[in-house]
Amino acid sequence: MTGRKSRRVAFTFDALSLNTLREMTENGQYSSMGDCVRESLQINRVLQLQARKGYTELIMRKPGTCMEKVIVIPRLQLIKEACHDL
Repeated sequence: MTGRKSRRVAFTFDALSLNTLREMTENGQYSSMGDCVRESLQINRVLQLQARKGYTELIMRKPGTCMEKVIVIPRLQLIKEACHDL
């Protein structure tokens, strides 16, 4: 990490959350649970920024078939509403 200072942060997970993090780390082929958490935070930040602009649904497209699926994340609607109340 050039130019960035690292800080150690401790989290307490219940058994289900820890197992989910382990599974996500393995399935995402991350080198560590920390890398998985960092990328998850980056994705969450992007989604929150878009929700502030009024976007609250994700559309995923399956390559080859172009089939689409809409993903609704309830938290994004809350963020959108909070930003519009300001």
